[in-house]
Amino acid sequence: MLDLPEGLEVTDYTLILPSVSVGNVGQLSVDLLISTLGLRRIGRIFDTSFIPLVGADPYDENSEDICTSIDLYASDEKKLVALQIRSPLVNKPSNFFYEILNFVTDHKISKVIILTSSYGHEKRDEQIRTVPFRYLANEKVTAEYDKKFEELSWVALEPKLLDDFSGQTVLQIHGGGFAKTLFELLQKNNLFCIILLKFCSEGDNIPDAIELTNYFNQWLQLIPTDEKNTCKLQFPPSWKFLFGNLPPRELY
Repeated sequence: MLDLPEGLEVTDYTLILPSVSVGNVGQLSVDLLISTLGLRRIGRIFDTSFIPLVGADPYDENSEDICTSIDLYASDEKKLVALQIRSPLVNKPSNFFYEILNFVTDHKISKVIILTSSYGHEKRDEQIRTVPFRYLANEKVTAEYDKKFEELSWVALEPKLLDDFSGQTVLQIHGGGFAKTLFELLQKNNLFCIILLKFCSEGDNIPDAIELTNYFNQWLQLIPTDEKNTCKLQFPPSWKFLFGNLPPRELY
């Protein structure tokens, strides 16, 4: 169930959302986006496919607002809507997919960008030798931005050969969560949709999130950059507890 204020006007906005994936890189990247741009919360999605969650405002220690499993944030200045997911999946998220589809179509969202990650150990030879980023875009995206992606030296996700005899191939995002399934649903409905991903491993994935944020900002230019064209990012206060408290001194 989608809970939004009446009269919400987000026509022609860009929607950015993460897929729950290896290292939670997409979710960390959305955290950076919301915190850096100071996006305001505009609503939430209740869906039984995700573990229920309620907590303090992760972006303002002095706020009395709460966060839930799936919250929506927006910036009128940037014409941007960001959806954040904070809990893992426990069921197939079919209803969630259609909530996203209906939100995009009903509110005339112009772009949908899915941020995800993929297992670094699954990279093939041609992927090891290049940058650790890939994109998967439908025809509506490539028709408009193909030249721009070439200028940025972006690399499209390479299909995997399934059978040498038939030459059949498939696009796979190992560890990428629901990104490809949601992409295919939006593509089927002729909506502007692109997946941006980074190859990584589990661990401290903050550097991966920073790199992914810098990667998509090359194209969207939502976040101010320094002289090296690196995003000037604001870490959310909730990241102070990302790995728990420091170990007690008594251990040493």
